[in-house]
Amino acid sequence: MRDILKLGIILTLYAVIAGAALAYVNLATLPKVNQNRTLAAAAARDGVLPGMSGGFEAREAAGFEYWVGYRDPAKTEIGGFVFVARQQGYSSVVETMVGVDTEGKIVGTRVVYQQETPGLGTKITEIRHGDSDPWFQRQFIGKSAEDDLRVEKDGGMIDSITGATITSRAVTTSIREGLERLQAARGGAGA
Repeated sequence: MRDILKLGIILTLYAVIAGAALAYVNLATLPKVNQNRTLAAAAARDGVLPGMSGGFEAREAAGFEYWVGYRDPAKTEIGGFVFVARQQGYSSVVETMVGVDTEGKIVGTRVVYQQETPGLGTKITEIRHGDSDPWFQRQFIGKSAEDDLRVEKDGGMIDSITGATITSRAVTTSIREGLERLQAARGGAGA
């Protein structure tokens, strides 16, 4: 009985020390993790809406967050808008950053987070041989809220990924809804 009690105390002591060490490492690295997330988000915004030398300004309307991109450092000429479209896919929430010009047309998309099924849902980020960008995301370029942004299996214009209709539908629906919310946030103007 004493040996069991002794082993239980030793095991508890190891668990407390390990837990404290993990908590310390988590607290010590949290600022760097947050800094990296901020830099990655800024790079994604620049990637989906390039040429914004005036940078981006965060906005929020009716619970919808988006960024306004400025073409000039004085921030007098709006070049477009960026938002993150989120929707539950098959295995995870898929987050897609979308850049929209002042006319309301999509100029760039980038999946910034997904944990979909490897070989199926992950094909939303697949770059085919000879291409320079993901073929699935490229389908959205030039589209606006007025277009029929649904997958072809639902009667729309977006080709879904074979074997990953749920993921394809999630991305397409989230972008369509994001465009509609951006349009509403801007008072129905253009985007």
